[in-house]
Amino acid sequence: MKNDKLRRSLFIGGFLVLVMTSLLFAQGAPVAPPPPIAGEDLWRQGLKPLAVERVSPGVFSLGEIKIYKETKSIAFPAKINMDKGLLEYILVKSSGKTHESLLRTDVDPYHLQIAFLLLGFEGTDRPIIEQGSDEKPKGDPVEILIDYTKKSDGAVKERSERIKTEEWVARKTNGNLRATGTLDWIYTGSVVNQGQFIAQVSGSIIAIFRDPAALIDNASPGGESDEIWFVKEGMVPPVGTPVTVTIKAKR
Repeated sequence: MKNDKLRRSLFIGGFLVLVMTSLLFAQGAPVAPPPPIAGEDLWRQGLKPLAVERVSPGVFSLGEIKIYKETKSIAFPAKINMDKGLLEYILVKSSGKTHESLLRTDVDPYHLQIAFLLLGFEGTDRPIIEQGSDEKPKGDPVEILIDYTKKSDGAVKERSERIKTEEWVARKTNGNLRATGTLDWIYTGSVVNQGQFIAQVSGSIIAIFRDPAALIDNASPGGESDEIWFVKEGMVPPVGTPVTVTIKAKR
């Protein structure tokens, strides 16, 4: 356990250049990205270095990610990836496990991790040991919201809609699909293994079937099962529909 904590501390140290310069949030100058993490040449793997830039008072950008200081939240673009079927993830990178994820995004987990750290999220140094663990993941409670444009039936008019992620997910209970109710989402911060930031390697961002690799995990009852979570058919827009994912600290 001490070794796990040390590895995580060393990894987070790779972000310190950026996190310490977060004090420049009060100024207008761009903030340089951190150097590559020791033991992991991310830049050569195609990960682009990005600067944090001030958009408006209290609002900053890191590539396509918007960072909101006052609400302790981030927002970024994604797309509908599935409109039916069994789920293990709510969100993955487009190069990740898209065959079992509700949403996909081109935003890198590494950059999302930077955004979370800038806002003061801590995650956990006691990650679950395996996918589907009976142990509840520990970390910072968060809320996950989805914004999208909805067309009225038979009309040209469009309107903006905001929903909780759970509204597009069904849970199988006694052989029937039912509403999930509110789920307990936890920012864990993923894990580091042999110098590799596993969220970046796997592309796993939000898991509904518990996964230590994901940045955000499901602490709700049933999170240990990969057989009960389904897309709520008929509620989700067509595959490819653009959405905005907002992840905020749960008050």
